[in-house]
Amino acid sequence: MSEESIITGLLVPKDGARLRLDQFLARELPKFSRSRLQQLIRNEFVTLNGAAARPRDLVRTGDRIEINEPSPDKIDNRPEAIPLEVLYEDEDLIVINKPAGLVVHPGAGHREHTLVNALLHHF
Repeated sequence: MSEESIITGLLVPKDGARLRLDQFLARELPKFSRSRLQQLIRNEFVTLNGAAARPRDLVRTGDRIEINEPSPDKIDNRPEAIPLEVLYEDEDLIVINKPAGLVVHPGAGHREHTLVNALLHHF
């Protein structure tokens, strides 16, 4: 992860009191899955009134919650001369025969030698 983070701050309103921290956050921040929120809480990216918290902690009216969500690492996709078997191509579409074992896009453990890298080189 990079050093940067995305900070979100919330104050618990009356209707949020007595909910578990992870349930309250799931309700207030629907862009996150509850499992992702639990992971952020367990990894101490979420504080409750300035202190580390647990997913099961109950929130009270007026509690301050801060989420310091780490920004994902930027993946720099670079063109690579990886042979492609092109079955069809026009200005809008390309059909290839992707070999078994060729990773489609960069991700954890596969930053290069992917189909995306090959297509960047092709175009």
